[in-house]
Amino acid sequence: MKKVAILYIALGRYVVFWKEFFESCEQMLLSCDKYYFIWSDCPKEELEYGDRDNVTLIHTERRGWPYDTLMRYEFFLNKKEEISKCEYVFFFNANMKFYNPTDLNEIAPQQWNDGLVAGAHPIVLSDKYVNPDELPFERRKESTACVPLGSGKHYVCGAFNGGTSEAFLEMCAVLKENIQKDLDNGITARIDDESHLNAYMAKHNYLLAGIAYGFPERLLKKMGRQGFTNLIKIISRNKSNPKYGGFRYLRGLTDRKNPQNIVAYTIMRILYRMATWFAPNRKTRQKLRSFYG
Repeated sequence: MKKVAILYIALGRYVVFWKEFFESCEQMLLSCDKYYFIWSDCPKEELEYGDRDNVTLIHTERRGWPYDTLMRYEFFLNKKEEISKCEYVFFFNANMKFYNPTDLNEIAPQQWNDGLVAGAHPIVLSDKYVNPDELPFERRKESTACVPLGSGKHYVCGAFNGGTSEAFLEMCAVLKENIQKDLDNGITARIDDESHLNAYMAKHNYLLAGIAYGFPERLLKKMGRQGFTNLIKIISRNKSNPKYGGFRYLRGLTDRKNPQNIVAYTIMRILYRMATWFAPNRKTRQKLRSFYG
């Protein structure tokens, strides 16, 4: 059995996703021995399954947004020695969850993939990005995450990526350095660590895992009506769901959870979306859009 390192960041309120992720991964990621590395500020005695032999909790203080996600490659490299003992390494966003049995061979890259795998971003489901030049890559030449127009065929999601331990850790070292260069120059890439990941992948022959390995939870009912849910391997749980408190609550931007009353939630979401029509600038529009998901 191949040894697989599962990397997982659950800082602050994102720890709410951990239990279901762990249980689903234990049950549905097949043909491998799994070793979990979880970066969290949750006390070990309060972390469910934290006492398991295959779970390593690395106590990590929150740095605030966007650094909790932007500095992930630094987190990983701090456990380089332990991670390198595994043949494969996979990182999953906190809100990911295995939905159907997934064999390791489905997501394990080969030598001709440069030892790397990355999941397709859900924007592939939209008709908005037919032209690759319209994909949301970082285009500023000043950033080390720059993907020039005319390059970059696929836009991958930062929520799922990995590879052989050697190839993955090599990528982490490069991205850590690139991110620090940007920060030293007062630059934050367009979509934080995801932009840097895309810039790196654009230069490699990685394995592109289809949307089935990061399917939006909100579209599951539609897929169910069409009878295709058996094709979905991993889902991306909806962070705006009142069940988890909502997007802003999870990020610690508010202490008010989204209402459990779905009617009230829907009405408020529509009102906040309408308010964006009158917002004076892009930053205010983004804040309003995210308030109710």
